[in-house]
Amino acid sequence: MKSAIVRVEARRATPETFAPFGIYVARPEREHDWGASGSRIDGVTEAARSSGKEIARLWNLGDLTFGDESPYVGFVKYFNQGFQVAQLERHALETQTWIAQSGSGYLVVAPATPPSLAPSPESAQAFLIDPGDVVVIGKGVWMCHFFPTGETAEYAVVTARRAPEQDRDLMDFVKTANTILEITPPPGR
Repeated sequence: MKSAIVRVEARRATPETFAPFGIYVARPEREHDWGASGSRIDGVTEAARSSGKEIARLWNLGDLTFGDESPYVGFVKYFNQGFQVAQLERHALETQTWIAQSGSGYLVVAPATPPSLAPSPESAQAFLIDPGDVVVIGKGVWMCHFFPTGETAEYAVVTARRAPEQDRDLMDFVKTANTILEITPPPGR
């Protein structure tokens, strides 16, 4: 029996639209959380608000979870293999942080479900992630990352150091719903 195709229209991520799946950050438009002022010669003062010659501003973007594991940072290069997907994975014990370096790509996510349940194909969403964007995939969120819109896309990743079988659940929409997801570009793209 041939699998059904469910089209998932990609959209641009915003902090609000991505909130059910984790954290999305572009350059923050709100006031910074911390600042440093002074000089690297005469001394630096750190405070919620800088006074004097500014050196830096920091925006706290969100908390990360790694269980009892030590996080690591890595670099990943993805290659274009089209825009269809049937398999998603999730990590119940940790967040995963992805920082887009080059090339735009689609990220497919579906809501976290209890351990015994799989998400429905209709619950899946796709987001366009551009260079400079940061996404943090929440604990237990189903995902498939990344589908480059061009030949390749590159990301830095921060996640726990563990073997995949220690914290990775896999799910296949062909097996659970006889369905394949097909990502379509957002309007105007």
